[in-house]
Amino acid sequence: MRFDLADLRLFVCAVNAGSIAAGARQAILALTSASERISNIGSDAGVVLLERSHRR
Repeated sequence: MRFDLADLRLFVCAVNAGSIAAGARQAILALTSASERISNIGSDAGVVLLERSHRR
């Protein structure tokens, strides 16, 4: 299992910012791309990395 450094940076940005949307802005990525990248990291690792909700 190998992770891309940009994907790991995105994950850290999302965690620090408190949301995938804010993390995507910090990492200068589209929200859909960021969400898919984080989802792929979790799938590859076999764990749930973030609890997703629709709250603002």
